[in-house]
Amino acid sequence: MNNKKVRSTRPRYATELVKPLGSPRPSQIRQLQKSSLQLKDEIYRLECTIAAAPAAMRLQRLATMDTLPAPDRAFSPRRRSNARLPLQQQRLQRNRRLGVLIELVIVFTTLVAALGWMNQWFQWWH
Repeated sequence: MNNKKVRSTRPRYATELVKPLGSPRPSQIRQLQKSSLQLKDEIYRLECTIAAAPAAMRLQRLATMDTLPAPDRAFSPRRRSNARLPLQQQRLQRNRRLGVLIELVIVFTTLVAALGWMNQWFQWWH
């Protein structure tokens, strides 16, 4: 790698700052006209996109109306074991499990009670 002197873009003298710019060259005029047309086209494209956004959003909403939401992380079959759930979701899971367990106990107790009552009345077993 060679050490090259980098010239500063800053003018050397203050008089160079106050020099009149003069009339632009024809190449500069063409370049400015071209960039102006490009900017106008870009502005027009963006205005059309903004104007069409509500209709596009409505179509997107209608297209996805019958789709299911993303599955809950708590019930995902491939949930990573090292990923901790937030405390609120842990409580919800624990409460659901407890509810199912209580329901199971009540159902079995009711079945045993009904079987005992039927045995008492019909005397199936002595």
